[in-house]
Amino acid sequence: MLLIIVARSRLDRYEELLRDFGDWRDLKVVLDRREGDRRATQQGTHAETADRRRVERRRRFTEAYLKLGWDVVDADETVS
Repeated sequence: MLLIIVARSRLDRYEELLRDFGDWRDLKVVLDRREGDRRATQQGTHAETADRRRVERRRRFTEAYLKLGWDVVDADETVS
């Protein structure tokens, strides 16, 4: 399955992509849920000693995402 991930700042694009691809079985349009680094402490620094993650699971922003406000991801290749 392919995911089209749309930046929260591009609701217009999200609605357009939903209209165009909303009924496709092997493609899903979703809004990006990320709001920054969740591992930051209240002071704004990383809590590295309390971090239990061994591998970075978040996908980095691609150039396409940063320029266009959306990107396509193969959900079968993502880390669960």
